[in-house]
Amino acid sequence: MIWRLLARIIAGLHLAYSAFVVLGSLLVFVWPRLMWVHLFAVFWASATLIFDLGCPLTPWEKQLWSKGGAASYEEGFVQHYILRPFSDPLHERRNHIIAGVLIVVGNAIVYLSIYYRARG
Repeated sequence: MIWRLLARIIAGLHLAYSAFVVLGSLLVFVWPRLMWVHLFAVFWASATLIFDLGCPLTPWEKQLWSKGGAASYEEGFVQHYILRPFSDPLHERRNHIIAGVLIVVGNAIVYLSIYYRARG
């Protein structure tokens, strides 16, 4: 029971981090000091996706599911929880690269708008 609860907590933290990476630049409008934390999170997430570095939370979550007697998933966190409804698992590597590039481009657009707004 406790192992499954811990696995859910890790998955929730992982999902919150993913949401911060995608939407955190919008928080920078309100809290500009958050920019460097967010930029590091974007760098780490996009590098992890593009270069297939893996995230330390994923094996930890899978191990907790196994200890709790539940079947673990084979693919990575992003593919399992986020991309699965939208993509073909046979193209997991390509999907991760596209997601990593979209994260960088989407956040760059928001940061450029923040920059131009601050200038003018």
